[in-house]
Amino acid sequence: MNAKKPLGSKDDPSYVRVTNMPDPNLAYSSVAHPGAKGFIYNGTMKPSVADKYKGEGYSFCMRNLNTQDNEWDVALTAQETDRITGTSDKHGYALALMPMFILNVSSINNTNNNPLDIANNVLDLLNSASIPIGTTVWLQLKDSDNGAKSDQIQEIEHYIFQSGYSIGILGDEVQLQQQTNGRVLESTYTPFEESNSGTTIRTIMIGENSGTYPIYWALQ
Repeated sequence: MNAKKPLGSKDDPSYVRVTNMPDPNLAYSSVAHPGAKGFIYNGTMKPSVADKYKGEGYSFCMRNLNTQDNEWDVALTAQETDRITGTSDKHGYALALMPMFILNVSSINNTNNNPLDIANNVLDLLNSASIPIGTTVWLQLKDSDNGAKSDQIQEIEHYIFQSGYSIGILGDEVQLQQQTNGRVLESTYTPFEESNSGTTIRTIMIGENSGTYPIYWALQ
């Protein structure tokens, strides 16, 4: 009796041995679905919040990597990334995820808080939160009219982009017109529609997402 050939045997090239399977318990980046609806949340995601929004047809959320100076914000952790993106059969929320970094534009300068330092801080937070390479990182600009130059923001974008992530921009105001971020993302998005779940939580809808640099989210 002939012994069973192992996968990848030189005697039978039709078999291919897969030696580097992705870890099924880790999030990975994937192109975001056109027209998908999401919500922006600044606290640890609770099952009740996730279920309520999913019941309204929302399929992704955006979570902040850092906090502002108030008691309500909670930064995203690796544990929460796993819980948000995890599948329902593993007690996860089965939502796609995109991280957001709150950037106080008026505090950017070339000495104590230069663009490279800020970008490295963002990258450290992405690593701590287990956000996979390729995912779109959103910069939520605060005080954008108070003295920072656009080239400094672009420097931050450049450093993060060169590290493998794409960049989206969110402004101060809740109501924004549809726009195209031509610096990195070419896809359009329409921020901030109303939700039945509560007026204090901002929501966002992804547009066609068909540009050269589409929006990517993390999921399991």
